[in-house]
Amino acid sequence: MAQSLKAIVVEVTGGNVRNSHIYLKEALGFFPADSVGGSNAAESGKPIVFRMGGEEVETDLDGAKAIIRDRGAMKRFFEREHVAAGDLILIERLGKRLYEISKASKRAFKYHL
Repeated sequence: MAQSLKAIVVEVTGGNVRNSHIYLKEALGFFPADSVGGSNAAESGKPIVFRMGGEEVETDLDGAKAIIRDRGAMKRFFEREHVAAGDLILIERLGKRLYEISKASKRAFKYHL
């Protein structure tokens, strides 16, 4: 995926909500390659910063599962924003290693989905 993209949209599944994560398999190229680590914290990548719902989190991506490693932060975000299956999550690149995660309105994307 081109590093020139400014944002991606991910649809949340019921499994995502239950397990406090979002799938990024198709979008790993959106993030710096060195931020993608292995399946455990011992194999973590170089951290990137996510702003989500008023919280700033420094974490890497679990490359084996293709998710943001800090599930606790994702759980807090899902709870604060009342995220449910079928909702859209917008991930915007604000800087080289800075991203913002927000709940997106389906109405805003109705002509593009």
